[in-house]
Amino acid sequence: MELLTSILSLPVNSVLVFTGAALFLWYYLQDQLSYWRKRGVPYISPIKCFSFTMAQTLRTKSVLETTKEMYELLEGHSYGGIYRLFRPAVILRDPGMVKEWLVKGFPSFHDRNSPPDKKARNLSGNLFTLTGDRWHTVRTKLAPAFSSAKLKVMYQTLKGCASDVNAHLQGLCSAKGEVEIDIKDLVSRYAMDVIGACALGIQCNAIKDPENCQMRKAVQQIFRINWRFSLQILLSAIHPKLALLFSLSRGTSEVTKFLTSVTKEAMDVKKKAGSSRKDFLQIMMSAGDTEIEKRKLKSAEDEDFVFTENVITSMIGLFLSAGLDPVATTVTFCLYELAYHPEIQDRLFQEIQPVRNECGDEIGFEDLKKLQYLEQVVNETLRKYPPAGVLSRKCTESFQIPDSSVVIEKGLGLMIPAACFHHDPKYFPDPEKFNPERFSKENIGNIVPGSYIPFGEGPRFCIANRLALMDVKTMLITLVSDYALHPCARTKNHFEFDRETFTLNPKGEVWLRLKKRN
Repeated sequence: MELLTSILSLPVNSVLVFTGAALFLWYYLQDQLSYWRKRGVPYISPIKCFSFTMAQTLRTKSVLETTKEMYELLEGHSYGGIYRLFRPAVILRDPGMVKEWLVKGFPSFHDRNSPPDKKARNLSGNLFTLTGDRWHTVRTKLAPAFSSAKLKVMYQTLKGCASDVNAHLQGLCSAKGEVEIDIKDLVSRYAMDVIGACALGIQCNAIKDPENCQMRKAVQQIFRINWRFSLQILLSAIHPKLALLFSLSRGTSEVTKFLTSVTKEAMDVKKKAGSSRKDFLQIMMSAGDTEIEKRKLKSAEDEDFVFTENVITSMIGLFLSAGLDPVATTVTFCLYELAYHPEIQDRLFQEIQPVRNECGDEIGFEDLKKLQYLEQVVNETLRKYPPAGVLSRKCTESFQIPDSSVVIEKGLGLMIPAACFHHDPKYFPDPEKFNPERFSKENIGNIVPGSYIPFGEGPRFCIANRLALMDVKTMLITLVSDYALHPCARTKNHFEFDRETFTLNPKGEVWLRLKKRN
């Protein structure tokens, strides 16, 4: 009653404005929240979707957990409509549609569903978030960095870091011939040393001096979900432009400042020394120099200039974070499974040893191709524990679903539930069982196309997937060759996953017993 009295006491113009705004908001919400019903598309109710959005924002459930619930609610359908707060989006449920949408339909799903930021502030101007021609330019310029010739050179760096891990373990095992260790921490230190050298050309010394490795502490924050980023995702669900009220942040401002400082320092060193080392930073600096010379820009922040210092810093942040957590967790998950499956571990050891003996204890770059069972083990690890369990895209031009009258309109979001495909018994029988035989030469042809996509699909497929696989394999070869892996008293018999990271990450420590082989 008091509210009504207050409204009636307002000037007529104010009442009209208030009423008009309320009617507009009511009409807008009615239109948005009945979007899929009016189009005859199977959908999850807006109220249910709202509960999923809030659970993700408050971190009571992870994105993977809510996506799994949506996947199950739409059972029996090839795709379905969902809502990100007030905005309609679509989720695929048929892996057969993945290639149709992300490869053939790439012009319609060119970009990821991330809030845009042309000035690339706060680590946002990287391959993951860049859009349109800017993404294509950066991708094209960086592709040569992952050629076979470049990977062969980087392999020597990987082997050097793996040798440091082995030397560290030899010291720990010197007294008893075995050691109990947090394997997650150990392989994270290895991954940091590798990506620090490959991305910036610097020595992080995370293996030898972990307490003083500020780089690892900073990079680990990039993939963590902080309140600012949660708020921005919530705002973007209302309207993408609202998200730009807050600059996209993949970490705290302190992390951004630290990585900016480290990148600038590395760039200055390279400029003064005239470095010819072809790490990722040098490749981007060279591309930036070419742009300046070609376009004769007056400002480094020119809208058409792709490789600004902000973009380079953002790309370094992406390379460091993507080369740290996803690699470290994949190795961790794999070692954990090997410890609980000694028959698989033994078979892998029996495959590695002859190749190692043939090469004089030094497995070369070309020799990695001989290790087919290792390939199966890594593939099965990525199936059961995909680093990125959900792929997202944004419709950039209208797309008509094949054999349907339904049109996905420009601006709608798209979700591809990769982890749900990986764990669906329809595509992978007994999905919780760790079984590398799924990827044997005899069985790999039976895998349904689109049901196994650990690195994405289409032109936005992970550019560094070959480096990541080589990184994982190098560490596995080193550890399995010289140590037998076993559970210990501190090993948990199941994983609890961290809800505050973008990637699939075990919460807490992962302890194993490593016993030196004779």
